[in-house]
Amino acid sequence: MAKLNVKQLKKSYGQLEVLKGIDVAIEQGEVVCVIGPSGSGKSTFLRCLNKLEEITAGNVIVDGKDLTDKKINLNKVREHIGMVFQHFNLFPNLSVLENITLAPTELKKNVESRSQSEWFEIIRSGWFSG
Repeated sequence: MAKLNVKQLKKSYGQLEVLKGIDVAIEQGEVVCVIGPSGSGKSTFLRCLNKLEEITAGNVIVDGKDLTDKKINLNKVREHIGMVFQHFNLFPNLSVLENITLAPTELKKNVESRSQSEWFEIIRSGWFSG
């Protein structure tokens, strides 16, 4: 089973249908780029993947857990989801490495024991483990 499965994902704002039934399966370690013109729904799609945006219809399944299930603890699932948006330096006052390790540091993961090259390899490989 794919690490991330998106099935018939739809998102509308009133009558405006922004996402029109997206299907995608992403495997562990796969690196994916979402590319398109301004206003095409890229950011909306990414926000829907971790339920930062309410989904109109469809399913987002991460590690077998359907995020549209009301019983799912979204915060627990989000601990294992990472995304990088258009700018490499999410917080301009932090270095790239500090930006990469910000979430694991906040989650009390064992950040200090890993070297800079290990962190970049973790990001490059597409997965996190504690």
